[in-house]
Amino acid sequence: MQIQYSATTLIAAVYKLCRPLLIGCLCLFTSTAGAQFFSYETAYPGVDYASRPLDDRLTRLMADIAAGRKTLEYDAANRGYLDSLLAALEIDPDSQFLVFSKTALKTRFVTAKTPRALYFNDDTYVAFIQNSRSLEIAAMDPVLGPVFFDFSQDPEQISSEREMNRCLRCHDSYSMTGGGVPRFLLSSVIANPEGEIVTHEISIITDTSTPLNRRWGGMYVSGMHGSQEIMGNFVVDDVAKLLNLDLSPNGNKADLSEYLDTSPYISSGSDIVALMVLEHQIEVQNLLTRLSFESRTRLHENGSLSDDELVELTRPVLESLFFANEVALTDKITGSSGFADNFQARGPKDDQGRSLRDLNLETRTFEYPLSYLVYSDAIEALPGEVKRYLFDGIRRVLSGELQDAAFSHLDAQARAAITAILRATKPDILAEGG
Repeated sequence: MQIQYSATTLIAAVYKLCRPLLIGCLCLFTSTAGAQFFSYETAYPGVDYASRPLDDRLTRLMADIAAGRKTLEYDAANRGYLDSLLAALEIDPDSQFLVFSKTALKTRFVTAKTPRALYFNDDTYVAFIQNSRSLEIAAMDPVLGPVFFDFSQDPEQISSEREMNRCLRCHDSYSMTGGGVPRFLLSSVIANPEGEIVTHEISIITDTSTPLNRRWGGMYVSGMHGSQEIMGNFVVDDVAKLLNLDLSPNGNKADLSEYLDTSPYISSGSDIVALMVLEHQIEVQNLLTRLSFESRTRLHENGSLSDDELVELTRPVLESLFFANEVALTDKITGSSGFADNFQARGPKDDQGRSLRDLNLETRTFEYPLSYLVYSDAIEALPGEVKRYLFDGIRRVLSGELQDAAFSHLDAQARAAITAILRATKPDILAEGG
């Protein structure tokens, strides 16, 4: 693929290559801002974002540590608490992906040679930056959605602090304009060796509808993707490369040794399969957060929701759960680590060994296109009538009762397989009115 840029863009890129770019943080996982800035307490009185007790994975772990039930080991020679913390949070180290754009709080430590490493499971995200005195953590609270923490790398004391004063300029879906909700954020940018963004012409927030050739700019990507081009591994050390941008040399990398020394990190790669899964997971979680905030607020103010409101609120989540807007793959994708096997092994499975975690990676990401996040605490915690309506929508799609172009990618065989998996692993979704 070749992309041409205007002269104005090239001039701006030259300037930005030579001078640090001061921008708001287009970050993936950093921190959250307080209600005093974003008015969550007044805009969403049924949510109580700043004051409701937290119930995320990190908060539960910290309670166990405080009670003496668990502890963490500090490795002074390597990554501090990181390895022990990932194990305690049940995060697979092979989920590692590397981001070299300066899209974090501690930007001074991030370059193309020293990227930020991120790790995740179904509900928690941990970021490690070399030489930083803390880890950045984001977690999915079942009611509040994304909550953010700074986890100290102090060897003398295990501590974390909820971030309430920074970065919802990015981690709020409407930024400073009001009416937004907290969000996780995955963006694709073009950056130079210092990690500075050199042009905003293709800086975008990505999701499963984004073509692969627009994804993962400012990140490293390891693994194979055939003839499909990606934005990953593209470091702009010469602005002439922007004139006729050729992405093909940057793809299909078994390892990242040509770009950086990976020995400071847990894993040697930045797995493309992990990134594919992450793209979907963040999309669904952000939509669930919006659904939670809006539905709880309307119930708080009005006491009930009309059928029209339930359709309006649940429809985006329903489509995302069924991958309605996912771009088709045109070639096989293969990861560079054990992430794919580890992810699929977590089930749950039906009596034929099938799971909603089963990957396809040839024509689409998942073999059975209903999200594994139907098992998530965030869905279970939805207000009762909202959850019932969402489950009813899933049932109607699978039965064929809901005839809609958004779900036309689900043939009879796929619907039957998904129904069988749910019957064995989460039958309450299929119970009418349940």
